[in-house]
Amino acid sequence: MRKLLVGASLIFASLVLSGCGVFYPNWGATALPEEPVITFEANQEAETSAEPEASLEPAASETPEETETSEPATNQLAVDVVILIAEAYSDTGMLEVVAQVPGITESGGTCTMRFIGSDIEKIVKVSAQSASDYTQCFPIEVPLSELPSGSGIVTVRYESEFHLGTSAASSVVIP
Repeated sequence: MRKLLVGASLIFASLVLSGCGVFYPNWGATALPEEPVITFEANQEAETSAEPEASLEPAASETPEETETSEPATNQLAVDVVILIAEAYSDTGMLEVVAQVPGITESGGTCTMRFIGSDIEKIVKVSAQSASDYTQCFPIEVPLSELPSGSGIVTVRYESEFHLGTSAASSVVIP
């Protein structure tokens, strides 16, 4: 009888202690790096400065001042972005995209979904939030009525103060 009581107590204790992982999902999470090392600003400047130079050619003296002040503040680590779901649901009439950044946990970043299909490009920005051992983009939903029928490509870009990354392209079929 005593062995049965001890065995039942051990089983009960292990069940109670195994539930701690449910209540504390960040168990064993690591801290974020404090000093980022990689800079991606050169590619971004080429994209953003191409438009103002084309429309404001005489103001070329202002452009170098802006780039000098923005370069030191944009050291960002490269991260992987993974698209978990990129699916067009005809029953809800929405394109749903769910993405995450594995390996980092931070809030305050933004996720930018870019859809390209036929001659239409659709860009939607959402916030991101930290989870136990990854950062999750809020679900991105786009009405199918705003997208062309046929094949398209979806990418998700994550950007925060310390991290930057873009997912691989994921194909999606819009009904």
